[in-house]
Amino acid sequence: MTMHAQNVTYYTVQEGDNLTVIARRYGTTVEQLVKWNNIPDPDLIHPGQRLIVAKAEAPQDTYYTVQEGDNLTVIARRFGTTVEQLVKWNNIANPDLIHPGQRLLVAKSRPIAAA
Repeated sequence: MTMHAQNVTYYTVQEGDNLTVIARRYGTTVEQLVKWNNIPDPDLIHPGQRLIVAKAEAPQDTYYTVQEGDNLTVIARRFGTTVEQLVKWNNIANPDLIHPGQRLLVAKSRPIAAA
């Protein structure tokens, strides 16, 4: 049996999310999200549910460009992560100071063993 690394990106469902919005955000399809996560009813997901939103042979991190009015709390909520994680990934000295046009790493893929 040959083993190879598969890189996955996870997202934690937030209040008001649906699979269409999540799929669009991560550049995939509702059908693919249903398959990767064995979702029996695509109309039924729950806040706090952890979903695989990307799979690839190579790491594929997700970036976001800061828009006017954004702050780290809003961005973290949108991408199902924490302000602390965004600060760490992006080496942000002052979490209260981000700028429109700034490109932030908002999701990292992680290797998992796959058969």
